[in-house]
Amino acid sequence: MSNARILIVDDDDHVRDALVDELSETYTVEAVSSGGEAFDALSLHQYDVIISDLKMPDHDGIEVLEFARTHQRDAVRVLLTGYLDEHARKALMAPDAPYKVGKPWHDEIEIVVRRGLEQRERARRLSASVDDALNLSTFDAEIAETCTPMELSEVIVRRAMTIEGISACGTVVRVGTEEHTFTGAQVPKDGPGWYVDLPLDADGDLRLRVRGVTASARQLVEYMAHRAQRACGILKPRISPLRDLVGPGTRMNQLMRQATMGALTGALLHDLASTMQSLSAALADVTELAACGAPELAVAVTDAQAAGAEAVDLFVQMRKFIRDGDVNVRPMPVARLMDRVGRLAGGFVRQKAPLKISALPDVDVEASESLFVQVLVNLLRNAAQASPAGGTVDVMVSATDNEVVFAITDDGPGVAPELADTMFEPFASTGEEGTGLGLAISAYVMQLCNGRINYRKDPKRGACFTVTLARAKK
Repeated sequence: MSNARILIVDDDDHVRDALVDELSETYTVEAVSSGGEAFDALSLHQYDVIISDLKMPDHDGIEVLEFARTHQRDAVRVLLTGYLDEHARKALMAPDAPYKVGKPWHDEIEIVVRRGLEQRERARRLSASVDDALNLSTFDAEIAETCTPMELSEVIVRRAMTIEGISACGTVVRVGTEEHTFTGAQVPKDGPGWYVDLPLDADGDLRLRVRGVTASARQLVEYMAHRAQRACGILKPRISPLRDLVGPGTRMNQLMRQATMGALTGALLHDLASTMQSLSAALADVTELAACGAPELAVAVTDAQAAGAEAVDLFVQMRKFIRDGDVNVRPMPVARLMDRVGRLAGGFVRQKAPLKISALPDVDVEASESLFVQVLVNLLRNAAQASPAGGTVDVMVSATDNEVVFAITDDGPGVAPELADTMFEPFASTGEEGTGLGLAISAYVMQLCNGRINYRKDPKRGACFTVTLARAKK
């Protein structure tokens, strides 16, 4: 806090001047020579730090710092002394005691001032976070009373701007390819601190954008967006921060990694079977063409090499994830992902219901290919299982400037109400088949890929799951 204002109180001219010279390089420093002058200054002005000598002719440092405690807003108080009498010892043992720096102080005074200001800043942020959290206790009731998107947006923006650490907040509405500020202010993507862009409605056309500087403020904003989404019928995973899931030795990480390994094993066998079939066919062609000296030999060899490379890459990704939980997120074409999804799940889905896939945008996403493919495969299989006779499973893929959204919709009954709040948690299932781990694994994988998974009940059909990934930068 380089703009901190410091008051030095000492009757020794040399000490006072030395402190002013030492601290003025970093802070704004004022100095007085007596306790009486200090009382006057503390009554008129606010200071961040008060440094007072213990022994002075009129009022000692204990009196000065006690006066500062009652007249200043959480100022850092420092007692400067070469020795302690019983009065000073007792004051320094009090619960709200000042810092103590001995004479000569060398560089200790700068360290104490810096640490004191850092501690005060942490205390202020904690207090602000608690106050903000308490103020949100009536948030659900307030958004429940809103009737239009405009009213909902106004409530969220107004509440967000009361949170300590929020610098800009607004909502935008998308109409086609255009965006318009709905409520609040325009929020720049670039700038200090963090920036979030969160959907508030089912289609993602109403979005909340916020810029802030503290982690606690971001958590509160994300909570508010989550509650607004619920008001619009969207459900999303209630999962712990990634650092709590993937820390060394954490039990949840071990369980989720084991569950994910199980899900990947089936895909691995399928991919290996297909890969080996391609490899065998290509090698057979190589053998036959080599005998004839045909020019197509180079093409066949290339096919064989590509098939082998795919198998090796799949093995490497599996080994890294099983051993270290390592996730290789990289740019991946949407068309390639959907091709793999179709090969893995298309046959199963079409046995249950027609599968319709929209036109695919010609863009790349940031994803771990093997892991993300399993998320889509799991959602497609769930949709097929839920589809009634005559139902259809639709996959709609759309892209914005920043994200790509994969929406899977079926004609089933939707998620049972008793599972709505826990569907993304392990073993949340009422079906006789399956383990209840599919959606929990999907939520876990989406977090590893820095993406999102949401659920909503389609107004005219059944369940609609959306998974969202960041669009790869060119």
